[in-house]
Amino acid sequence: MTTQQEFTDYQIDALKELANIGMGRAGAKLSEVFEHRVTLNVPNVAMVDEDKLNSLALKFETGSPIVNIIQQSFIGEIEGRSAFIIGGHNFADLVNILGYEEDDAIDEGRQKEMLMDVSNAVNSACLSGLAEQLELDIELTNPSIVAFNTPNSTLKDFFFKQKHQETHQTLLFEIKFFIKDINLYCDNIISLKISSLENLRNALERLL
Repeated sequence: MTTQQEFTDYQIDALKELANIGMGRAGAKLSEVFEHRVTLNVPNVAMVDEDKLNSLALKFETGSPIVNIIQQSFIGEIEGRSAFIIGGHNFADLVNILGYEEDDAIDEGRQKEMLMDVSNAVNSACLSGLAEQLELDIELTNPSIVAFNTPNSTLKDFFFKQKHQETHQTLLFEIKFFIKDINLYCDNIISLKISSLENLRNALERLL
């Protein structure tokens, strides 16, 4: 199926606006957590194939040679998966900002806990905001770390290797955050199952 068959340009623009609102909520949550100003990019919404999904993590190479990827699925009237990518930081700075004890900076278990807490907070704000606007019920599953302090150069063919879409295309929401003061880069990459697109389209039509 092509993008035109699934969504009109008008619908895609509307989804971008909705994603922008969800992104604003997530950015506010990040700003609250880290107590620093968050810069947001315009969200990208598009139908993409698996190769596009697999290439997204590699974009971190210029900004961060080391990345962390936290994966979280959501179920309900629309289903899919979010991958929250964090890079460009060091844990000593982050744990200090978040109020953890100094020893936590070298504690791998505490570092992973911190990553999942931040990812869950952003996903809750972003995905819940999107679902509320569309009057759709969704539920987030527990987050899991699929790449921890991993060199970007080793991520080829790794990202999204656990395919969940039934066809070779999926609807992508890509949301970028940057906190300059602490050199923190974040991507929130949300992909929906093809089987969820009809519910999404119907909900969008009701809203419009």
